[in-house]
Amino acid sequence: MKKRYLTLFIAISALLVFLCGCSTPKEKNPLMEYLGDYSYSDPAICMVYEPIEDEKDDDGNQLYGIQYRKVTDLDGLKASGCPLLIYFYSSMDNGTAMVTAAVEDIAVNYNGKLTILMLDAMEYKDMMDKYEIEAVPEFVLIRKGEADKVFGGTSREYWTINDVLSWLQENGIA
Repeated sequence: MKKRYLTLFIAISALLVFLCGCSTPKEKNPLMEYLGDYSYSDPAICMVYEPIEDEKDDDGNQLYGIQYRKVTDLDGLKASGCPLLIYFYSSMDNGTAMVTAAVEDIAVNYNGKLTILMLDAMEYKDMMDKYEIEAVPEFVLIRKGEADKVFGGTSREYWTINDVLSWLQENGIA
């Protein structure tokens, strides 16, 4: 009799664990604790590939895209341990729009492998000085346990976004 109750108890416990496990919400992006609302004008913004609110395709499937989210804790984001690509741009220069569009493509293609952080060079002069950046656009790769790497756009006569992609691959981002 005791054996039967023990077997029944184990079966019910296993069923409850299974049911609770199935009803848990999908895993949330851990970087969201450092990010806030949508913003296109803040000087520190992350490009996040996520569902587009209230957007579905013709079959009713959720659409995803790059959303710009305000960074609420820059130090926390940098220390999070996730590989971080800082894209320095200037809000005073409209000529970086094509580069920004290409960086959005990087954010989509490297989703889950790399976090894209846009910093306005006009507001983050201290970081520009830290990385000895003289002109924008420019890129810095930060990975925990490794020295920060600067793309060095000004030291190149001419470069394209494909050069940035090659640089990322050379630095272990595949």
